[in-house]
Amino acid sequence: MIEGMRLDLLKTRYNNFDELYLYCYYVAGTVGLMSVPVMGIASESKASNETIYSAALALGIANQLTNILRDVGEDGRRGRIYLPQDELASAGISEDEIFRGLVSNKWKIFMKNQIKRARMYFDEAEKGVAELEEASRWPVWASLLLYRQISDVIEENDYNNFTKRAYVGKAKKFASLPLAYGRAIMGTSKFF
Repeated sequence: MIEGMRLDLLKTRYNNFDELYLYCYYVAGTVGLMSVPVMGIASESKASNETIYSAALALGIANQLTNILRDVGEDGRRGRIYLPQDELASAGISEDEIFRGLVSNKWKIFMKNQIKRARMYFDEAEKGVAELEEASRWPVWASLLLYRQISDVIEENDYNNFTKRAYVGKAKKFASLPLAYGRAIMGTSKFF
């Protein structure tokens, strides 16, 4: 985490996703990894420790990627761009467009791909929640579901994460808690 904090002070651009992933790992992935012993692994779990820790790491990565996507406008106003430079270039998006907050069609396509990546990490994270101690599942499910909804709000805002902050309102948060609780007590990611 200390390394991630130093990166914030020293680095304001990431050449590619590998560099951004490393930043996410230091800032949030390590928190996911450190949380597993605190949350505890269920005694009845048949999953390998590697699977459980990989899922915890994925949740940290997913949460940090979501933070980055939510905060594009705020970071831009500070001269920071926490998006892969090579992917921005491939999409034909300049730094100037980000600093001006230009929500173009190419920006929307770019954001759809970034959200898709974050959701892939959320999907990976879901595989490990059922393997945690029963008492720990609900808060982890709640965190996962609520953070995942930030991406939904970015979409609802028509990918304008420059001037519209994507946040989950209180009513929606409260409505998500029973779903998280249901998934926790069922011990599965599927609850229908």
